[in-house]
Amino acid sequence: MYGKSFKKICIVFFVWVFICLGLFQPIDINPYKESKKLLYKCLKLFSNTANAASEQVEKIPLWPHDKSDLHPDPAIVYGKLPNGFRYVLMENHEPKKRVSMHLNIQVGSMSEADHEQGMAHFLEHMLFNGSTHFKPGELVKYFQSIGMQFGPDANAHTGFYETVYDILLPEGDIENLKKGLLVLQDYAQGALLLPSEINKERKVVLAEKRTRDSASYRTFVSTLKFELPDTRLPERLPIGKENIIKNADRNLLKNFYDTWYRPENMVIVMTGAFSPDTAVSLIKEYFSSISARAQRKSNVSIGKINHKGIKPFYHFEKEAGNTTVTIEVLRKTNKTPDSFVLQKKWLLKDMADRIVQDRLDAMAGNPETPFTSAAISSGIYLQEVEYASITADCSPEKWEESLSAIEQTLRQAVAHGFTKLELERVKRDFLADLDSSVKKASTRNSRTLARSTINSLNSNRVFQSPEQKKALFTPVINLAMLNDVHESFKQTWEPEHRLVLVSGNAKISSCNENPKDNILSIFNKSRNIKVLPPLDKQSVTFPYLPEPNKKGRIIAKTSEDDLKIVQIDFANGVRLNLKKTDFKANEVRLLLAFGKGRSAEPSDKSGLAALSEAVINESGLGSMTKDDVERALAGKNTSVSFAIDEDMFSFTGISVPQEIELLFQLLYAHLVDAGYRENAYKLSINRFEQEYKALSTSIDGAMMLSGRRFLAGGDSRFGLPLFDELKKLTLKDIRSWIEGPLKHDKLEVSLVGDFDTDLVIETASRYLGSLPSRKGYDYDRGTQLPQFPTTQSLKIEVPTKINKGIVIVAYPSEDLWDIKRSRRLSVLAEVFSDRLRETIREKLGAVYSVFAFNSPKRAYPGYGVFYSMAYIDPEQAALIETQIKKIASDISKSGVTQEELKRALNPTLTSIKEMLGKNSYWLHTVLSQSTIYPHQLQWSRTILQDYASISAAEVTSLAKKYLDSSKAATIVVKPSGKK
Repeated sequence: MYGKSFKKICIVFFVWVFICLGLFQPIDINPYKESKKLLYKCLKLFSNTANAASEQVEKIPLWPHDKSDLHPDPAIVYGKLPNGFRYVLMENHEPKKRVSMHLNIQVGSMSEADHEQGMAHFLEHMLFNGSTHFKPGELVKYFQSIGMQFGPDANAHTGFYETVYDILLPEGDIENLKKGLLVLQDYAQGALLLPSEINKERKVVLAEKRTRDSASYRTFVSTLKFELPDTRLPERLPIGKENIIKNADRNLLKNFYDTWYRPENMVIVMTGAFSPDTAVSLIKEYFSSISARAQRKSNVSIGKINHKGIKPFYHFEKEAGNTTVTIEVLRKTNKTPDSFVLQKKWLLKDMADRIVQDRLDAMAGNPETPFTSAAISSGIYLQEVEYASITADCSPEKWEESLSAIEQTLRQAVAHGFTKLELERVKRDFLADLDSSVKKASTRNSRTLARSTINSLNSNRVFQSPEQKKALFTPVINLAMLNDVHESFKQTWEPEHRLVLVSGNAKISSCNENPKDNILSIFNKSRNIKVLPPLDKQSVTFPYLPEPNKKGRIIAKTSEDDLKIVQIDFANGVRLNLKKTDFKANEVRLLLAFGKGRSAEPSDKSGLAALSEAVINESGLGSMTKDDVERALAGKNTSVSFAIDEDMFSFTGISVPQEIELLFQLLYAHLVDAGYRENAYKLSINRFEQEYKALSTSIDGAMMLSGRRFLAGGDSRFGLPLFDELKKLTLKDIRSWIEGPLKHDKLEVSLVGDFDTDLVIETASRYLGSLPSRKGYDYDRGTQLPQFPTTQSLKIEVPTKINKGIVIVAYPSEDLWDIKRSRRLSVLAEVFSDRLRETIREKLGAVYSVFAFNSPKRAYPGYGVFYSMAYIDPEQAALIETQIKKIASDISKSGVTQEELKRALNPTLTSIKEMLGKNSYWLHTVLSQSTIYPHQLQWSRTILQDYASISAAEVTSLAKKYLDSSKAATIVVKPSGKK
């Protein structure tokens, strides 16, 4: 919960906007992420000609299920063409009408020769810059013209063993399928690789390399070299080598393209609202003629993994926010076919890991525990590396205690195993997950399905339906004995070696020892401490409060029939908003709103909102700790968390139809028996201290610590205070700020999803309608409003040697409540983003990420900020600032063209149609706070038509009014070069 609260404040400003705008093409570089999500299998096919390749394909099993006793999902169509090109098709209807289409090239950076490092990723970039049917600069416009946005709907990524091109079509009719397949056909064989475009894109790739540089990335690279020193993996990071990128020419890229983009290395994966028969016919039409263009090469082995004994590792990064201690085992594994035996093996390992994870989570909530968070995992990553890892994050001065803690936790589990209650808890959780997956299967997301299919293909695993998995694994889970799970865990950790890693901001020094010797000494000292068998905790039960013995009186019931919304008012002042949907099967979402949120934060207690959210989520309930609640809810699919937004406090819940009463019981407990725990306060302060250290040496962190507050004229409700100020806040401050609104302010409860309306009304009547009457709450905060710093500038120097920066040119805009204006400003931001991309990224090659967005505020009348921002080479800060202002001026003076408007609107309309079919939209944008702002209901009626009616003249008029650089405020963040 802590992570959610802090990220919501710190990361949303950059990362959320960055990702949601889709302005990057991700590179998968984290091996632990890949161990869970991207496991690969390269087919060893040898041929000299296209006919020979076809003949070889016929002889070798192409699909994981051909080599397995497991049956694939029967809803999937598998097929291949005579040239070896393959396809995987699955009809699915969520989101409605859309099709998730992917060209999966089973080749990545591991296929590069020494002189080609970075070419797999560079080539991925180049396929967007000129091909047979799309001249340079045309492809993004083409995507926009058919209702797709570059980034969210059309993107690509390069990993160690795969390069995947993604297209999310707006519709699945034959014409749209042809448009999508034409693009994928060009990716497969039509790259122009023009020298002029290579030179331009080279700058973008280098800018991406600079953008991705960070303390965590440098730690990862150093760690990978230690873990896998005798393999090719550390030398095949997908981003590549700078000197090779700088000197890459057409011949180098063309050779890699022709060698590896072969039909037998390609699989089209399509999931969505289309006819599989039609798709098969079109795939044959577009891809049957593809042939190999060069002699085939085989992939080289990754090399050796042969660790022995205890090996310490130390990597110091002052710019890291904390210290990470880790114990690992690594060994090379064979590429084995999938099977029931293999899946059972990993299921038991996962169950064992989950038990240890539960122990670690419980420890983190104890004030005596030296670490603030910890995790354990095991699996296979990078195709041939089997790993097991236990890791903890801590303050630098506590690395020794934390290392000892995870060593003893690990050794205790290996030596003594687990308890009956621990195993029963995990069994309930695993069975609940299987059951929930089956019930949600009919409304699974097409893109998620497609990505899961790709991951299964590239890891040589059989993709099965939720029903198949439940039938297969339910008996395994039910029959699993303590000894089975314990033996599985012991096998995971049976290698005699141990890799002991300490990385981050702990500066290890000793008069007599070097850091590695010190690490080894602490580890060995811990191993001499006896560990005792685990003890079963006392069982806990929820609910623990007596059920209310009366129902609330309903004083009003209204219906918005066209929106299928029902509104109930109880006599005690509680409002209940309901919208039953079929968007997501077996999903119920809830939001209970009260109070004024961050806007009511006292001016002398800056940071109170951020700290309160973290503490309350870690506190559990008044009579149950967070760990107690989680143990009591084992096997359930219901959870509730607390959040503080700009204009409200809220409890958000997610549940399933069968657990509606449990959902309301949890809400009731939070309302009448709230938890404010000193342990939770101390843990949250420790975590914030680590986050502050990371922010203080981060380019992005500078915006949180200084930038956002600057753009609000110094208003203390924006950004974060200095840590010394934050840590002065007390648990008493939190309680006194939250408790009043929680007890006295009016409550509005909104539910959206798959539920029985009458049951929800009856349940809400008992648990919420029966609460004491609520008349509202008076807040002490005055009427002060944030003020935009017109014409002002802020230069921030960050103590980092990582050579990147940020330029922000911000313009004063408005609050949210003139919805027509807000919608048109969002379209203006799309137009502005497109011009920024075309000029600063595509033409100048000066940046990798540059974009604009409007941020209208709900709680502050008249206040909003229109942002334009770029991640930059610090030496080019003045150039980028000038270019942004020039583009703003050009739009203001010359206006928005009809073509630009169309390219901005078409993807927006597509995304709105999809959004209208999401529970989250109706809950957060329409129903929540509709008691105060009833016009939000009307907004949902007009959104599609209003956006479709937007004219170029309207957008131009707003540009003239708001994109006035004489009123702009600028922020430039640069490294100081000092640490």
